[in-house]
Parts: sequence; C-alpha cells; structure tokens
Amino acid sequence: MSHEHVRGFVLREVALGEADRLIEILTAQKGLVTALARGSRRVKSPLLAATQMFALSDFTLFNYKGRTTIDAAELVEPFLRLREDLDRLVCAAHLAEVFHDLVRDDLSDDRMYVLWAYSCHAILSQPDPLLVVHVAQLKALSVSGFTPALDACQACRNPNLSTGWFDFQAHGFICQEDYRPAQGRDVLHLSAPALACLKHIILSPAERLFAFNVSDAVKQEVRTFSDRYLTAIMEKNYQRLSLLQDL
Repeated sequence: MSHEHVRGFVLREVALGEADRLIEILTAQKGLVTALARGSRRVKSPLLAATQMFALSDFTLFNYKGRTTIDAAELVEPFLRLREDLDRLVCAAHLAEVFHDLVRDDLSDDRMYVLWAYSCHAILSQPDPLLVVHVAQLKALSVSGFTPALDACQACRNPNLSTGWFDFQAHGFICQEDYRPAQGRDVLHLSAPALACLKHIILSPAERLFAFNVSDAVKQEVRTFSDRYLTAIMEKNYQRLSLLQDL
C-alpha cells in the first residue's frame, strides 16, 4: 500500500456504476495514470470538478494490489471554456484521444505533458483551433518517435529540398527530380511553404510551436498532411474532427 501525489490533466473519463468515474491522467512524472474516482459523479462529491474531462488537478493517489484510487483531488484549472465552445470542445476531444493513444504508462519523459499544456492554451486562444490540433498531433507523433522524414530526399539524400512529394507508406519525402508516380502509392505533394511549416513543427519547442503565420492554402496543406500521416502511423481512423464538417 502506498500514497503518492501527482499533478495531471484528465485525458479520459469513463462512467462506472451509479456514481464512480475511471479517469486517465496525463502526468509529467508517470505518463498516463489510470485511477478510480469513487462517487465523483455525485453533485456534492469533493472530487466532482477535479476529475472532469480536461481538468488540471493535484491528485492524491492510493495504490494497492495494482489498483489506483483517488483519495483526494484539488482543482488547479478547469478549462471550462473548452466545454463552452463546441468547435474547440471537438478539437480538444480529438487531441485527447490522440495523446491517449500515444502516451505510455510509467513514462518519465515530460514532453507530452508540456505539449498538452501548451496545446490546450492554444486551442483556447488561437483563432484557428483546428490548425492548432493538426500542429499539436504532428508534434506529438514526432515526440513519440514517429517523426516524418522531411530532412532529405529518401532517394537521392539531397538535403536542400524546396518542394516535392511525401510517401505515406514509406514515411518519407521524395524530391521532384526523383519522384516517379506509382499506382497504389499514397502520396501528397507539398509546396515549399508547407514543407517549411512542417519542419518548423517538428523542430520547434512547445513554447514556440504555434508561433507562425501562413496562408490559408498552406494551412490546408498542413491539415491534410497531418490527417493522412496520423492515419498512416496509427492505422486508425479518428472520427471526431469530421463532426466539425457536419456542424
């Protein structure tokens, strides 16, 4: 039996029984922590606000025989505005699903925790939350070891690229000179500004990740690349962002 104190963001919540919640918490020290919040769905529960989706809270956890329960929790930031704007709510929910799929248990690397914090603030403050999501998920994939090969042509190894094609099956970039159309290959042409923007996303620290301005055409290229690259890497079709098209 042991107690520990962690600060983390609620990435996922599942209702259990009449009043309980099973929540998954993104932490800096331990990666993703799964914990039971008993009675947290009751109106008068002291755990109600601190265990809601997206909340940043300080948790006191009790570990016993491989199970973790929440003894106490203090709300730090509720991120209520994420739930008040439907577009931003959908964006945050999608990104939470991506992070949940990427973050491992007992991960001592805090980069995903820091990235999530900056991404939440950007979703709330930036005028284009959908672009924020695509930028954040590309960075999350890169941090998790799935960095797209954009630094040189995969055929000739030329590092001085301006434009070309990205092959999603090979996870690499091919310059204009070496590109040969092949039936059945999943490829996307990238303009020079879009390629430069993608390199910025991969190389920038979280605090400077969203500090760029590009044209609407480049934004669309980045969104398209991000969507297709996520699907190629995770082998999963994420459906939440399609809700924005239906609204």
